[in-house]
Amino acid sequence: MSGEFRLIFRAKEYEAAVAFYKDGLELPVVGAWDRGPAERGTLFQAASGVIEVLAAPPGQMYVQPQAIEIAYEVENVDTWYEKVQEKGLAIRGELANKPWGHRSFSLTDPDGIKVILYSVIA
Repeated sequence: MSGEFRLIFRAKEYEAAVAFYKDGLELPVVGAWDRGPAERGTLFQAASGVIEVLAAPPGQMYVQPQAIEIAYEVENVDTWYEKVQEKGLAIRGELANKPWGHRSFSLTDPDGIKVILYSVIA
């Protein structure tokens, strides 16, 4: 079975969400479109998956994503922790070793989604 895994959500503040993933987490943009205020989106490569950020259509009620967490494996989580602090991104959960063999910390994106960055430890 082949294919692609994609997490899709609508961002209340599209530009802020795109900046968080592009500039804050430095995820590569693999696609984007802008067909007007109701049809904007950006695709970010996140390891073996894709995060698709869509603009919430103007005039429609915004529903904040709930109970969503994104876990993103990085090569050296300690380096990422320092980098995120230098960029001034708000840390949600401090850097720590977890009993399941991960060293991780977490952030909150502009739409309240918990983003966990981790490395596997021995």
